[in-house]
Amino acid sequence: MDGVKKDRLVFIFGPTGVGKSDLACESAREIGEIISVDSMQVYKGMDLGTAKPSKEQMGSVKHHMVSIVSPGYRFSAGNFKKLALSIIPGIYKRKKIPFLVGGTGLYFRVLDRDLMDAPPADLNLRESLYTDEENSRGTLYKRLARVDPAAASFIHPNDILRIVRALEIFYLSGTKFSEYINNGKKKTSRFEILKIGINDDRRALYERLESRCVKMIESGLAEEVYRMLGAGFTEKYPSMKGLGYSHFLQNIKGCLSYEETVKLFIRDTRRYAKRQLTWFRKEAGTLWYGPSDSTIVKRVVESFFNLK
Repeated sequence: MDGVKKDRLVFIFGPTGVGKSDLACESAREIGEIISVDSMQVYKGMDLGTAKPSKEQMGSVKHHMVSIVSPGYRFSAGNFKKLALSIIPGIYKRKKIPFLVGGTGLYFRVLDRDLMDAPPADLNLRESLYTDEENSRGTLYKRLARVDPAAASFIHPNDILRIVRALEIFYLSGTKFSEYINNGKKKTSRFEILKIGINDDRRALYERLESRCVKMIESGLAEEVYRMLGAGFTEKYPSMKGLGYSHFLQNIKGCLSYEETVKLFIRDTRRYAKRQLTWFRKEAGTLWYGPSDSTIVKRVVESFFNLK
């Protein structure tokens, strides 16, 4: 592995549930280490609803950025960038290839581009926005759709953390969040990136998603949400606004029946996957493969790094 280029990275992205983790583990086996690019997998104790890598996967390929912070921490794209940049040199030093794998599009973009300086967090404004959402669920997404429809097209209605940040940037700077993330200049001095997108036909993907949601529920997702609540992590925490967690919180509060909860969980997961695809299809230079193409992907990676 002496031929590993220290200015190159591999991105593997795609919609939730498409099979990125399995493909990445097969592709990275013996040649790489995986950095999780997932805004939910960073949280400790939130395992079933975030589809974290299995023990077998973690054992076959070294993983980073999984279960690293408390669910009470507001993990941001800036946090991700700082940590990723601190991890990558160690992977090179071990003569391995950095595979960045996941579905959080903004996290990939902060490594790929120089984004405009965003205004710092305004805690008073944030609390005001969260209060507005608590008083009338869905109001912030509607507000975002009015002031920045482009951002609303790729941010899930349940992703309150990013909705709040998008509105915060707009109110503080007058710049739309969509303009902020799209006006970044491509970096030429840090990394050369191989972008690999993973997708499947819509019917197969939706069947995968429904099966995965059902499996999460059967494995104890509701019980996991109860445990999180018992530990003091209520719906005011961004971590508890993720898919599955927000749905079962509403069930626990008595706002949704069990049947409605399951139905909406599956529906919103499908919608989230669709939004992810909308985002990733705009990534120029992406090579697209299916979830069973791990052998081909590995060869493409080895060629990119001039490995033999």
